[in-house]
Amino acid sequence: MSSSGKLKPRFVAIAASAALLGAVSASAHAADFYNEKVVKLVVGSGAGGGYDFFGRALAKYLGKYIPGNPTVIVVNMPGAGGVKMTNWAYSVAPKDGTMVGMPLMTVAVNQHLRPKKIRYDATKLNWIGNMESSISILFTWETSKTKTIQDAMKRETLMGGSSKSSPIYQLLTLSNKLLGTKFKIVLGYKGAGRFLAIERGEVEGSFSTLQNLHAGAPHWYAGGKNPTTVLVQNAVTRSPEIPNIPTMMELAKNDADRKVFEYMMLQSLTGRSIFAPPSVPGDRVAALRHAMNQAVTDPGFVRDMKRAKLAITYSKGEKVEATVKKLINTPPAIVARIRQLIK
Repeated sequence: MSSSGKLKPRFVAIAASAALLGAVSASAHAADFYNEKVVKLVVGSGAGGGYDFFGRALAKYLGKYIPGNPTVIVVNMPGAGGVKMTNWAYSVAPKDGTMVGMPLMTVAVNQHLRPKKIRYDATKLNWIGNMESSISILFTWETSKTKTIQDAMKRETLMGGSSKSSPIYQLLTLSNKLLGTKFKIVLGYKGAGRFLAIERGEVEGSFSTLQNLHAGAPHWYAGGKNPTTVLVQNAVTRSPEIPNIPTMMELAKNDADRKVFEYMMLQSLTGRSIFAPPSVPGDRVAALRHAMNQAVTDPGFVRDMKRAKLAITYSKGEKVEATVKKLINTPPAIVARIRQLIK
């Protein structure tokens, strides 16, 4: 090192070469491991829904970019609002990089809101990437008389959901208690069954994300039609796709209520994420992250998404990891209030 404390060019070149050799060596080790292996992408929901669609779309291209080009297959493990799969992945699944999971967007908040069911620490999962920074919305079907969030504050509106552990129930309940809406929540609809119930007139609407509507009910958009009406969105700022629809934070009556909606909004940033279990070797985590970064830009994947009218708002694993840590570190007073509100 020079007297000025700066590395001389020769040492810089040596350091750069060493780093490159290290990366090449790590990739070679990963290729040796993954060669002729099968990687299971385990989706924490049933077949036919939005998570399943994204998981299967990614699986078609992920193996192409993992060193050694393993076969990637999709396995569904629904149960307990996605908790069953993540609990299993954390404690039972192989920790060698041959299993990756697609949890539900509630994977981090569940540690606060469903602590008795949780057997994992989301901050210790190896986050690989996220295909969708979701915009959460409450919407109604074209036959409903509720056309605006103000209408929902005046008339009882039947909204379909799955269970009390789902973000559907949570956001509808928070809307009732903090915004003054009169949603009547009808539970028991699983996966695509919720969309069928809306079509049959059993309920008037539900909660979803802008992206999931296209994945879960693509036939609704045939011929450029859109038979739904978005009432409100949960986002920091209004989505350019629905610029005239207010956000929950805009409608919140005070700062304390805004913090509740912000917390619920943050989970959307893990909307279609992929993780590897804890203790997977670092070179394999790096290989999986690199592979996912490449797979979501593959022309075939991009074409599949366009065909399904889905927009990919991709976040790298490092950003997902930071978001999860931020959620888990939410002040206890805010968490306690949310738990009380959604009881």
